[in-house]
Amino acid sequence: MHKPGDQIRIDGQPAEVIRTDTVGDIDYLRAYIEDIGVKTVSLSDVTVEESTDSTSTLAQKADELHPRHEAVAAEWFDLRMDALNLTLAHEQGQLLSISNSLVRLEPYQLDCVNEVMQSLRQRYLIADDVGLGKTIEAGLILKELQARNRADSVLFVVPAHLQKKWIRDMDRFFDVDLTVADRAWVEGERRRLGEAANIWAQDDLQLVTSMAFLRQDEFQPALEESFWDVVIVDEAHKAADRGDDVSKTARMAERVVHNSESLLLLSATPHDGKGEGFRSLISYIDPFLVAEDQDLSRETVNRVMIRRGKTTIYDDDGERIFPDRDVQTVPVSMSPAEKELYDGVTEYVREVYNRSEELNEPAVGFAMALMQKRLVSSVGAIRETLRRRLRALLEQGGADGDLSQDTQAYLDGEDLEEDDRQTAEQELERLTVTEGDAALQAEIDTLQDLVAKAESLPVDTKAQKVKRYIQQLFDEHPEEKLLLFTEYRDTLDYLLNQFEDQPWADEILVIHGDVDKDDRQEIEDAFNHGEPRLLLATDAASEGIDLQHSCHIMVNYELPWNPNRLEQRIGRIHRYGQEREVKVWNFQFDDTREREIFELLEEKIETIRSKVGSTADILGMLDDVDLDGLIMRSVRNEEPADATAEELEELLDEREQTLMEWYERSLIDPSTFDEESRERIREVMDESEDVFGSEAAIRSFVERSLDIFGGNLERAGNQLYRIEASNELLDTTTTEAQSENRGPVTFSREFAMNNEGIEHLSPDDPLIQRLRERILEDDRGHVGLKLLPFIDEPGITFVYRVTFEDGTGETIREELIPVYVDAKHNNPKRPLGERVVDTDTVQAKPDAQTVQSLLSARERLENEAEGYISNVIRTVQDEIEESRQTRVEQERSDLEAYAAAERERIETFIDQYEERAETGQDMDISIRNQRQRLERLEARIDERKRELARRGQVISLAPELEGWCLTLGV
Repeated sequence: MHKPGDQIRIDGQPAEVIRTDTVGDIDYLRAYIEDIGVKTVSLSDVTVEESTDSTSTLAQKADELHPRHEAVAAEWFDLRMDALNLTLAHEQGQLLSISNSLVRLEPYQLDCVNEVMQSLRQRYLIADDVGLGKTIEAGLILKELQARNRADSVLFVVPAHLQKKWIRDMDRFFDVDLTVADRAWVEGERRRLGEAANIWAQDDLQLVTSMAFLRQDEFQPALEESFWDVVIVDEAHKAADRGDDVSKTARMAERVVHNSESLLLLSATPHDGKGEGFRSLISYIDPFLVAEDQDLSRETVNRVMIRRGKTTIYDDDGERIFPDRDVQTVPVSMSPAEKELYDGVTEYVREVYNRSEELNEPAVGFAMALMQKRLVSSVGAIRETLRRRLRALLEQGGADGDLSQDTQAYLDGEDLEEDDRQTAEQELERLTVTEGDAALQAEIDTLQDLVAKAESLPVDTKAQKVKRYIQQLFDEHPEEKLLLFTEYRDTLDYLLNQFEDQPWADEILVIHGDVDKDDRQEIEDAFNHGEPRLLLATDAASEGIDLQHSCHIMVNYELPWNPNRLEQRIGRIHRYGQEREVKVWNFQFDDTREREIFELLEEKIETIRSKVGSTADILGMLDDVDLDGLIMRSVRNEEPADATAEELEELLDEREQTLMEWYERSLIDPSTFDEESRERIREVMDESEDVFGSEAAIRSFVERSLDIFGGNLERAGNQLYRIEASNELLDTTTTEAQSENRGPVTFSREFAMNNEGIEHLSPDDPLIQRLRERILEDDRGHVGLKLLPFIDEPGITFVYRVTFEDGTGETIREELIPVYVDAKHNNPKRPLGERVVDTDTVQAKPDAQTVQSLLSARERLENEAEGYISNVIRTVQDEIEESRQTRVEQERSDLEAYAAAERERIETFIDQYEERAETGQDMDISIRNQRQRLERLEARIDERKRELARRGQVISLAPELEGWCLTLGV
């Protein structure tokens, strides 16, 4: 009769006996059957066999056993243990992402990842400064969650113009393949799944989409019913709820973030100098963290926000890792002809802009603002703009026509990719408002005159001054490189024409919106590592390229009217890895309205930055300041520049005061990453470095596994290998051949990072995962036999899987614990068990009598091992509970404070309404509504308390014996 715990096979399926029963004259067996679950079956209806690794079966052939015998093969035992370690490594409290990503990891980034992963819930606002690598931190956290099987459905919500950057970075650094959720994807999924299906509620979705696309009304009901394992929102401040007029983006964001398990909000500028938006981001992370009428505290914010500035990160020597930067304005005096053109175009812009306001044609007013911007960029930009507008009026007779979807989105404030933005702006250039043929002809005459003036200026004064500056720089410092930004493609083309006769003309590289991502990467590499010394770029390059190792000098040919975009430009060279002081030269025309306003803005930014140390904070303060509107109103009303500057200064003073108040309360000032912080995270890094085993161990696992399954690992050079394996292992769909080749590949993460085009065979590579699965599915490897020189007394090594869950079913910790028990003293030892598992056997024939005696003693030794494991479980469980309860109690305390404040607020309303009811007013509906609010509050609080109680539980699952190894000395 089978006993509980016996390992058997039921109709060929591995199973473990739970109990046997007899009903009448029918014998039943209740067992856990692998891949099926618990079943009770009649013994007369199934075939029951002893497992091939049972002790009794082995005892019958004890005199035949040796480390290569198929019943106890040490090679298979070791492979099984390696495969199990690959499965469980991510549950041991270390950082898997160190092994599984192709990015140079900085300690402060891993500190961020560690803090997030050690929390009860992975819901954080990551507010590091521009250039510190929030994208990298988000990717690392995603990899950690994927390894824990907690990232099946992932949604990236980003500004439209950053979608390609996210796709590129996630693929390049983390091997994460994102699908763009756009109109084509939506229509395709609706055709595939049917119109009634919720296309957002699918397993295994890995999507990136734009805020503008996702906020469309048609998607909101489906999003309300969808749930995501991970949501990552970039430029999260753009989705903040700023109070009275809740935007569609904020409503969409609230739906999505509250229907997610893990949430990362990314923003270098999480606040706008007011407060409502920042509070909403905190509530997205945890709606129970602070009540509506409570003030945010430093302690509260720190529990859900990670924030470091460039001035607060130090190296091992106590020096700041980011150098200073020096921003200077280079004034340029206009020639009389340039001044005449500037005044003429400004007068034309004023006239059309005012007419557009009178006739309520905001698109035309927008077009005039664009023209004013291009006017102070270059002669080339305004000349081409005037030409296109004149040509459109001549061809279309002033008809406005319907705007494209992209252009309308641009008017609504959506950030577009540069090539789409250029197309939209050129579409807007043709719009006008006229009151008859005479007015149209008058506008055409004006444009023809302005075009003639622009064409009479072969080169503007600013271009000449920039040419002289570049020549002087290269003459005095031939080794230096220069990055030159302009906002407009027209200006870039104009400069290329002006530079074509210069001695350094053949050293010019160019990036603009029409340069695709592959070419852009090649250009970046050529500038960083090749001979070219000058990179001309539009704002298409202001995000997503890193030039800090090759360049520290930048020229802004004109200043963008958006200070955030200027900071993004500077961030290309003022980022981690820059070792020299960053020099920024802003070339600006004198005696213009724009110059005076921008000069004030720059002075104010530098003044505040000197007080708070963070440019990003000031940019957040300026995020919703309508500089375009200020400048265009000044143009419209013919106000002197100093009057506009005075209005701007008053607004900035108000924002600065709020910002300084927040700093005084320490709500948003960056934390310091110093030597102590480095030492703390280094301990985690050291423990995590070989979490799956060393590169050599991974290579050995692949080589041995491929050999077993008919494949081959062949050296193809220094650190390089080629793989020959079946189509199934390589995950190909080829049917023409039984095997395929893959390579060259490397097991060295460092080598892959330093050599473009070389695949890194990381532990989460699909090939390694399939090899792992195949080994664990095999019957072999549950029992091994090893002869080892450090074993004095023969014994058995038992390997247990120990698992702890919380009350939600989430695995808290899981690890393999090998325990060696010697047959003479029955003394269990974990360190010796670990040595047994990690050491290769000596190939020799053991003493058959000793093997027989070990097999006879197995039950006794296993009982000793189980007693030892039970003590380990109690000790580890106490440690986990102590750590977990501290965090649960903190959250429970926050929840109680929130609940008390909200109850008081609602009950105050009820008291006020009841007092008014006593005076005869009909307040029944108002009182009923508030009582319902109170009931809903209590229900929400109770549910959150139940969730916290579940997260506070530490449940030990029954330890599983994953294998055992007869262990003898040599």
